[in-house]
Amino acid sequence: MIHARGSASKAFIILSTFFIVSVVMASCSSRPTTEEALLEQAFDAIKENDWEAYQKLTITYADFLLKAQKTSRAEEQMSYAGGVLKPEELQSQREQFDRAVAGGEGQIDFRRTEFIGAGPVFLESTMELLTAEEKVPFKIYALKIAEGGMQRETRDLFPRFTVVPWEGEYRVMRLEFPKTDSQ
Repeated sequence: MIHARGSASKAFIILSTFFIVSVVMASCSSRPTTEEALLEQAFDAIKENDWEAYQKLTITYADFLLKAQKTSRAEEQMSYAGGVLKPEELQSQREQFDRAVAGGEGQIDFRRTEFIGAGPVFLESTMELLTAEEKVPFKIYALKIAEGGMQRETRDLFPRFTVVPWEGEYRVMRLEFPKTDSQ
């Protein structure tokens, strides 16, 4: 009888450990189901200069077009949206990410600040896809941050985050910076 209890206890410990590890792993790789969770994950990826983590949180206009067209992988590569537009947008997102990481005058210093929450929404609207009936809602957010023990909103700092819904989750479409003379 003692041997059976020992086996049951070991089985319980193994199952409990498996459950805890599963929960921890799931929370580490969680996809953002709220706009605030997305903003926090994007903030952390920029702070850590982790392009791969940031890229998993992004979406392109081309992705919306391709989804609406219901194209196969091969057709995606041959289409304008998949073959030209998407690579251009991905390159632009990488440049925005690098600019955010680098910081500078009038920008959030991700290395010295902590994410507190979503800040004010500067713009809430929709963008048209191929037809006026096909629209995607978006919001452009500032953040709430803490630096040196002081909390503030980043109303006067950049980047701002353009957030869109995507398949029950949220994604960053782009980082917004002030326009320069060369843009």
